[in-house]
Amino acid sequence: MKQRKSKRLLVAAGVVPLLTATSASAAQSNCVNYIGNHGYRVGPKVKAACSNGRIAPGQPNPYCEYDLVAAGVKNGDAYEACVRA
Repeated sequence: MKQRKSKRLLVAAGVVPLLTATSASAAQSNCVNYIGNHGYRVGPKVKAACSNGRIAPGQPNPYCEYDLVAAGVKNGDAYEACVRA
């Protein structure tokens, strides 16, 4: 009985990171797609900036915004992209 319980815990522990990684990578692609759809070149700097996910719904991560602006993205576009990150 104990062995079954420990197997279930291991399976559950393996699923949780997959679920969180999927939503994070989807959010990053939303940010990257927003930048690309607004005429900017999407390279490693944009992808790295977009990997800084938002702090809360509707509140972008300042590191995302700062890094996008440093990569040549206009402030307003950086804000909108990072809200989607």
